[in-house]
Amino acid sequence: MLLDILAFGPHPDDVEIGIGGTLIKHASQGYRCGIVDLTRGEAGSNGTPEIRREEALQAAEIMGMKTRDNLGLPDARLQADEESLRAIIEVIRKYRPRVVLGPYWQDKHPDHLRASQLVREAAHLAGLRRYPAEGEPYRPPLLCHYFLAVFEEPTFVVDISAYYARKLEALGAHQSQFALPRDIEWRTLVNDPLFIRMIQARDQYVGSMIQALYGEGLFFEQKLVVQDLTVLQGIPQDRSALKFGGGEKT
Repeated sequence: MLLDILAFGPHPDDVEIGIGGTLIKHASQGYRCGIVDLTRGEAGSNGTPEIRREEALQAAEIMGMKTRDNLGLPDARLQADEESLRAIIEVIRKYRPRVVLGPYWQDKHPDHLRASQLVREAAHLAGLRRYPAEGEPYRPPLLCHYFLAVFEEPTFVVDISAYYARKLEALGAHQSQFALPRDIEWRTLVNDPLFIRMIQARDQYVGSMIQALYGEGLFFEQKLVVQDLTVLQGIPQDRSALKFGGGEKT
């Protein structure tokens, strides 16, 4: 199965946090989208790898993903080594996505930093004919980065206003991580009630950059090649999109 968009996340809930709305939007428009979690999240304070896998699959179904794989790399000990690179290269060669999404390379979490490095290197090395990995050589045409713990000025913003309710639903599937502290074993940053509100606040701020209710920012390292200026859009052409409830209820 070939994919249009393939998103890599360090842990089983990171893709939902950083770029979930964008994936939901593209899947709803008919694009074939998938997720690859690099680790099982076994070092997390709450939830077992088995529970987290069930939650991740439930979230993927809510999001309309065609597949969600887990490479089982070591949580809290990610390294940009040959074994890890080969695993990601083989996934890229398998699905041959038009767009690869990975975490931004500046972040507070070491796993996020190394995941970014792994995805960037693997996206390039996957195109080398003689690189020792399974699958036919393939280099994705487009590699973009999404933001997790650190936010920078994005290269472009995706309007996810009409899909935001489903992003929250997908996040809610990760009960072991985001349930209130009274309902799970250990209090953490992410199960503080303010955490989801902070995600919403950031998505609202990013949306405000394009006069939308909610948005997700992406960073693109290369220069964008544009053949047709009319495809560029500064603000929504449909002004009704600026009104609360212009799409799905949020």
